[in-house]
Order: sequence, then structure tokens, then C-alpha cells
Amino acid sequence: MSGSAHMVGPTQVGESAAAEKLTRPVLVVAAVICTCVVVSHMFGRSTISILLPAIRQDLVDSNTAAGVLGGSNFAGYIIGVVFVTVLAGRAEPIQLMRAGLVISAAALFLLAIAPSFLVLGIGVWLAGFGGAGIWVTAPALATANVPASRRGAVLGALTATMGIALLLLSQGTTLFRKIVDNDDAWRPIFGIEAAVTVAILVAVFVLVRPTATVQQSQRGTLFSARALRSIPGWLLLVVCYTSFSALAGAWTQFLGLALKEDAGFSSAHVNNLFSVFAVCGIFGPLLMGRLSDRIGRDRALAIAAAISVTASLLLTINAEPWSSIAVGLYGAGSFSVPILTAAAVRDHLDDRSFSTAYGTITIIYGIGSFSAALLAGVIADWRDSFDLVYVLLGVLAAVSGTTALMRFRLLRIG
Repeated sequence: MSGSAHMVGPTQVGESAAAEKLTRPVLVVAAVICTCVVVSHMFGRSTISILLPAIRQDLVDSNTAAGVLGGSNFAGYIIGVVFVTVLAGRAEPIQLMRAGLVISAAALFLLAIAPSFLVLGIGVWLAGFGGAGIWVTAPALATANVPASRRGAVLGALTATMGIALLLLSQGTTLFRKIVDNDDAWRPIFGIEAAVTVAILVAVFVLVRPTATVQQSQRGTLFSARALRSIPGWLLLVVCYTSFSALAGAWTQFLGLALKEDAGFSSAHVNNLFSVFAVCGIFGPLLMGRLSDRIGRDRALAIAAAISVTASLLLTINAEPWSSIAVGLYGAGSFSVPILTAAAVRDHLDDRSFSTAYGTITIIYGIGSFSAALLAGVIADWRDSFDLVYVLLGVLAAVSGTTALMRFRLLRIG
């Protein structure tokens, strides 16, 4: 097929898949893809948030510089998404996934030996770049042979796996630091993650077999407006996802610093709160994914956004038990939003069209996250506190939830 994207409705996409049961091979593939998104989001992004207080003492000299570090990850991610979107018409999703894992492994090895802020920034940028190849293709690969009625649950498991990984990462960091008797150790942790990424890459080559999909174009396209516009209420969905992108760029990025500097918590306390965040990030997406199969993607998105608004405001109290409640709520809400958005897109597009259209949305999302990471650091230095940052993030979460409800109403009327 030349030029135009291959687009199908939710019934057509799920028609053949509905006849398939969730067999062991299908579940194995979904499980392997779940481990891949751990690399793109936990190793390449969340690890920086957990280790940032220690890195700050070593190579980062201000909140603004920390914002630049976080922004570089999203800058790499944006450029990576552009590459994935362009190549989606010519390359199979599994090929892009493998390339993303290779680049991510190289990035983590670089972070493990980073002697300067420049090298650290390059490693973080590469992690974002490689992560794009993993994340943009993951939802389609994980649900390739899954009935439409079960996609929300499977995609919920995709992000729940990230929650499990974050729990292991936060507690594993504390344990490792006790073993080496160094509360500020951070480079060896990236080295361990690099080795795990190589193991995951091997599992992908062995267990995930390439499946042929309809070729969209010999050239590839940067923006798939045609595929995107085929989604009912597409503009409201884009606004909803983009509004939430600011939270993805700044909420967790500065959480460790906010808890230490504003609330005065110890490193161990901060790591425990990341564990709370992780546990809620496990169950939140599973519940919200299944709920979205029942009540629709938009209403589930609105609930997740409302949870995130509450979390953002509670965090500014800077005291327990409110900090624990805020972190737990945000874990449940924030882990759910990307996958609910992906499900809303996947319901209407096939594998390749999904990668192109979702990649287009993700480019805009990445720009929002990049800008938020930079501005949050500047605001924190200006105010000498992160309180205003989290209030503003709460406002943007409210905008996200409102547009989700507007789309729900639009589709119900239409």
C-alpha cells in the first residue's frame, strides 16, 4: 500500500484478534514487551529522579542544571520519536524496538562511567532517544494478538510492570548503598541497569518473533495527520495528553529534591516514598486499564487526571502523612494516563498506523515534557522551593481531565 496510512475501526482491528484466546505464546510476548518499557521509562528516566540528590552533589550544581538534565532526556526522546514516526512506514515495530534497546544499553553504560556533567547529559539524551524506539512501539507489540475487550487490561499490565521495576529500583538502591557503605553511590547502579538491558535485548531476539504488517509508505512520514484525524475526537485527545505531559516532565523528575529540600526528609525516607509511588504505580494502571474497558477511555483518563490534581496539591504540604498520600495517588494516576491514551489510539488503528499516529502525539507530548522540566528547575531556583511548581502542575492536570470529559461528551453526542 502506498502513501496513505492503513486505518481500520475498532471492530475491524479486533475482529481477527477476538477469535484468538490469550494463549501462552501471546502472554509470553506481552511479558517480554513489559520488561522492555522498564528500560525506556525506569532505567532511562526514573533512575535519574531517584539518584538526582546524589548526582547533584557530584556533577549538578543547581535546580536549573537539574532541569537541563531532565530536559535533555526529553529532547532525546522527542528526536527519537521523530525517527520512529518517520521509519514506522518502512520498518517493522519489532525492528525499532530492538534498535531502541541497543541504544539504551549504550546510554546506560555511558552513564555508569560519566566523569562530567557533559558526559552525563549525553548519556541521559541517548537514553531518551533509545527509549522512544521502545515506548512508541510497545503498545502495538504487546497487544498484537489480544482481543479488543482485553487490551485495556494488557496495556495496564504494561505500565504496572514499570511500577514493579520502580519498587525494585528504589529498594534495591537503598540495599546496594548499604552493601557498599556509600549513601551517595550512583554510577554502579547505572552499570547494573545496562547489564539487565542487554539481557532483555537477548530475550526479545529469542522470544519475540517479527510479524509482517501492512507497509504504509516507502518514504515514511513525520506527521500522520490522516491516521490521527481518523480517531474520533482526536484534537481533544491530543490536548488531554499534551496537558499531562508537563507532569511527566517535572513531577517525578524533581520529587527527590522536593522531598529532601522542602520537606527535609532523609535519603532513606525519600527512597521509601519512591517505593510507595511504585506500589501504587503497579495497581493503578491494572485497575484503570480494566476500568477503561468498562466505562471508556475518556472517563478513565478524567479519573486519573483528578487523582493527579489531588496529589500535586497535597505534596505542597511538605509533611507526613500527606507526602506519602500524595506520592501514592500520583503513582496510581500518572502511570495510567499514557497507557489509557495509547488504548484510545489503538482502538482505532492497526499496528503500523498506531506507531505513526501515536508517535505524532508523542512528539507534542515530548515537547511539553521538555519545556516543563526546564521551567520547573528555573521556578524552583527563583522561589527557592518546589511548591509553586507542583501547584502549576496540578492546574495542568485539571486541564487534562477536563478535555477528557469534553471528548467523552462529544463522542456520546456524536
